[in-house]
Amino acid sequence: MSDFTNFRAVYDELTDEVTRASNQFLPDHLRNWFDQLDNTPRVSEIVARLQHGVHIEEWLRQAVDTKNLEFGREREKALGTKLLLFRTVSDKKQDIGLLGFHFFHVSRNVNDNAGAFVAQVFSPMARELRRYLEGELARPDREKVPVPAPVPASDRTVSVDHNSKDYLDADAAMERLETALREANDFPDVLEREQREAEVSAARRLLRATLVRLEPLAVLLKPILVVYATKVKDGIVAHAATATVTALIALIGALAPLFKTMLGL
Repeated sequence: MSDFTNFRAVYDELTDEVTRASNQFLPDHLRNWFDQLDNTPRVSEIVARLQHGVHIEEWLRQAVDTKNLEFGREREKALGTKLLLFRTVSDKKQDIGLLGFHFFHVSRNVNDNAGAFVAQVFSPMARELRRYLEGELARPDREKVPVPAPVPASDRTVSVDHNSKDYLDADAAMERLETALREANDFPDVLEREQREAEVSAARRLLRATLVRLEPLAVLLKPILVVYATKVKDGIVAHAATATVTALIALIGALAPLFKTMLGL
C-alpha cells in the first residue's frame, strides 16, 4: 500500500487546504483536489466509475427546490453525486457560499455559510472517499471490476457557457494551436499540417454551440493532441497542444475523465 500512502499524503494536504479556504478561493483549492484525483492512475478510474450515470444538474435542481440535501443510501451513488456537486463548484458553475446559505443559513457572512457547507458535506465526503479508495485499491481482484457500460449519448454532451473564463481560455488556446500549426517550420508533412489545422478549426466551431457532444470533438482533436501533448515535448506546436488539453479539461469539467479516455490520454 506504499503507493496509496504517497497518494494519501498529498490528498490529505489538499483536503486540508479546501477546508481552510475562504469562499473566494474554494474553487481553486477544489480544482487542485480534483486534479490529483483525475491525474492519479487507478484512482481516476475509480472516481470516473463513481460518477458514472449521475445527473448532477437534475439532482441539484431537485435539492434546491426541496432544500433537502438527500444523497441516497447507495454508498457509491452518494459518493459520485457529492463528487460531481463539488466539481460544479470547482468549475465555478455553483457558488459554495450560496449553497451554504440556501441549505444551512448559519449567518449573513458568505464565508460562514461556505465553511458550514464544507464542514457538513465536503469533509465527511473526503474522508469517506479516502476509505473507499483505499478499499478498492487493496482489492486483489480490482483488475476484474466490471467496466461501466458505455455512457449514453445524453451523458456525453457538455453544456458550454460562452461567457465563462474557461470557454474563453479554451478558445484562445485552440486559436494559438491553429497559429502554431500554420507557422511551424518543423512540421514533418505540409499536407498533414493543413489537415490538422482544419481539424482544430472545426473543433473550435463545435465549441461555439451551447451543447457539445464529446465524441466528434475528441475525434477531431485526438490526432494532434495525443502526439504533441504526450510524445513530442518541444516546439511551439507541442506547447500549444499541451495548453489546449489543459484548457479543454477545465472547460469540460465533470466529464473530463471521459474526454481524456476518448483522447487516449
